Amino acid sequence: MAVIRSIRGGTAGLNEEERLTIARLLIKAGYSVKIGYRVIPGNTKGKKEYIVEYWEKGEE
Repeated sequence: MAVIRSIRGGTAGLNEEERLTIARLLIKAGYSVKIGYRVIPGNTKGKKEYIVEYWEKGEE
């Protein structure tokens, strides 16, 4: 499984539309995709790390 990360407020942040576009392309290429977020551990401001996880179908 591979993960594409986007830290909110970071310089390389991806917005929701960009994450959905990436997910669509991965699905068309035959991957299974999960979009979500995680709270960055140890960050007192509660910043979220948005992620796009993808893997080949049948590999879980």
